[in-house]
Amino acid sequence: MAVRGIRTARVSPDYLHSNSTSHTWAFSAVAELIDNAYDPDVNASELWIDKRDINGKTCLTFTDNGNGLVPEKLHKMLSFGYCEKVAVGNHQPIGHYGNGFKSGSMRLGKDAIVFSRRMDVMSVGLLSQTYLKSIKAETVLVPIVSWDLPNKTRRTTVEGKHNLSAICNNSIFKDEKELLSELDSLEKLRTGTRIIIYNLTKNNNSGNLELDFLSDPLDIRNPESHLIDYSTINRTVHEKSPEYKVSLREYCSILYLKPRMKIVVRGKKVKTKIISKSLSETETDVYKPTWLDKPVGIKFGFTSSKNPEDYGLMLYHKNRLIRAYDKVGYQRQANELGVGIVGVAEATFLTPTHNKQDFSRDEKYNAFMTNVGLKLNDYWNEKRVGPNTTAAGSSTHKVLAPDWLWAQCDNCLQWRRLPAGFKQDDLPEKWFCHMNPDAAFNRCEVAEEPEDEDEALMAPTYKKTFKKQQIVQKQKIKLHEKQQIKEKEMLLSEKEKQLQKKEMEIDQKKKSESYIPIVDKLRKLEEKAAKQEKMIEALHKERSRQQAASRQMLDAAEKINIINQGHSELLDKVARGASTSSPNKKNGLKRKHSSDSICIKTEDGSVVEIIPNPNQEKEKRVVDLTIDSDEEQESEDPSSSKKLKEDSSKSNSKPDPGRSNSNDASTSKTEDKKPNLDKLKEHINKPDPGRSNSSDASICKIEDKKPNLDKLKEHINKTRTYKEQGVQTEGRSESQEEMGVRERLESFQRNVHELLRRIDPSKDWGGPENIESIIVQMMKHIDPEDEDADAD
Repeated sequence: MAVRGIRTARVSPDYLHSNSTSHTWAFSAVAELIDNAYDPDVNASELWIDKRDINGKTCLTFTDNGNGLVPEKLHKMLSFGYCEKVAVGNHQPIGHYGNGFKSGSMRLGKDAIVFSRRMDVMSVGLLSQTYLKSIKAETVLVPIVSWDLPNKTRRTTVEGKHNLSAICNNSIFKDEKELLSELDSLEKLRTGTRIIIYNLTKNNNSGNLELDFLSDPLDIRNPESHLIDYSTINRTVHEKSPEYKVSLREYCSILYLKPRMKIVVRGKKVKTKIISKSLSETETDVYKPTWLDKPVGIKFGFTSSKNPEDYGLMLYHKNRLIRAYDKVGYQRQANELGVGIVGVAEATFLTPTHNKQDFSRDEKYNAFMTNVGLKLNDYWNEKRVGPNTTAAGSSTHKVLAPDWLWAQCDNCLQWRRLPAGFKQDDLPEKWFCHMNPDAAFNRCEVAEEPEDEDEALMAPTYKKTFKKQQIVQKQKIKLHEKQQIKEKEMLLSEKEKQLQKKEMEIDQKKKSESYIPIVDKLRKLEEKAAKQEKMIEALHKERSRQQAASRQMLDAAEKINIINQGHSELLDKVARGASTSSPNKKNGLKRKHSSDSICIKTEDGSVVEIIPNPNQEKEKRVVDLTIDSDEEQESEDPSSSKKLKEDSSKSNSKPDPGRSNSNDASTSKTEDKKPNLDKLKEHINKPDPGRSNSSDASICKIEDKKPNLDKLKEHINKTRTYKEQGVQTEGRSESQEEMGVRERLESFQRNVHELLRRIDPSKDWGGPENIESIIVQMMKHIDPEDEDADAD
């Protein structure tokens, strides 16, 4: 109704096409037309979907046996946004936007003509993009023509003529007769509606019709179109669509949760299925959100479909399918968990989109889908993992027989549950209630079996023991983890203690290492001190030994000196022929030195002082073995000493004619072991012109070889003092004086040794180095009577 002076809104003809693009899938547009026949205002029990050729045009027809449309209602159906549908009993209307017919029909083709028959009137309406384009309309125009029944008289009005002319000139029906003939075909239905869509939509790629009427004469298929991956070089991606998206017959079989309308596709009835009643191992779970007054039941079971991809969640809204086979829970993982499970729920609390192919993705939808996924996981765990696992749980997906077989009566359209033993393939094409073996439900007048939905919605129909076991296991795991944590903490505390102990040890080690050099130095000093003590002890021992040896040498020297004095006195007495005792006896002296000496020259040329020579000059003193000859000669007459040395050298160089005599004397001395004094006197008194020089030289030579005992004592005392002070004398170099003393001492030892050997050749006197010990032994064995005799 237009208000005076105010313009009405207009709808551009282009909107018909843009509005139809909301259907991305051709079968969703078909479902809009099926919904119109199913809704309570039409309440059709049967719907025929077919393909027809009318006047050379391929047409898609939808015919139902519903209540039909009066002209005013037909006009609202062809207009936008009008929806007067109301619920009738439990039958809830699906459409509520007032846009389903326009979007659906214009998605399938460019033009649609509607024939509707009621008991008192028949009507024809046209919604055509071709017509609007030909007349260059600025708004959408829908011509409508009506005939009254039973006379079939057209209402004669100016508008009626223009409408009839527009329909006949711009549709596939060319005159009124053809229109009436089409209406007469609905007469056998008494009431109903027929929608004919022509100028069908074609594929953009091939130019062929989008719907395939040739592949299956008993079905209308939606050919699969391969998607193109434009990120590569036109590489095709092969994705096999589920059967319900390809076959209109299959889609119609699951379109309604509880089918109440018989659908015939191309002359063959669609075997509709109640998904919730065609599953095996069926169980019901409950979704109880706080914002819902009534809980929602969710049925789970394993599919009996031969197609392995037909599993997932089936979501219905007011008995109409919105989402089919959505993968939730385990099914979204890339494994076999959840495979084959079908969940069925009627989510009337969610809001569907206007094309009825999805729900608005709001918080309610997200919460519901998450909860359904968890419940599907629980069902899988109980049936395939938990203690209630069946034999089928050990295998992958396979076709299972449903728990019960249900059949729909072709007369009353009610569902009857058949006893065990029946199979779907055993049922005839048309089945009626009287074929039911169950006598309680074998008549159309009897209502369907109650499902006890209210009782089932109180709680799940199965026990979720697996979840409890998981909770118990989780608790055990938590306890075990706590114990492990405690043990780890204890281990950590022990390790910390050990680390602290090691740190302390390291600190102590570092401190001790800092003292190591000092300790090493102290240890070295101790070792050095010990070595020094040992050296000092060894030096003390050596000093004691040397002192003892020195004392022995001194004692031996003194005794030799005494013996030499005694021998000198004895020789003096023998030589002088003195028979009385020496006046020195009164002075207490046993022996005294002779001022004169007699030298005996041996065969080897060595000269030994034996007895005094009375013919020798007075100034020639007897050489005393205890007095250093050098000091004596230097003190008395240095020049004479020098002269004696020169004479000795000369005598050694000249031949000695009287040497044989001396050799004979030496031989007689060796044989008699004691010298013959008489012969010695004669030998001595016998003049020898060449002997004086050699004798003098020999005497000088012997005097040079005599050791200086005072210097020897002084040297021994110095050595002893050095050892007591810890001074090392072994490595000290000898002075020239010390070397001379040492050489004279060695010469003295050789001379004494030679003397003893001459006196007693048969005895083994050893070497010159042993002369001291021999003299000591001789001193120990001196006969006192001999001494007294010498003294006398």
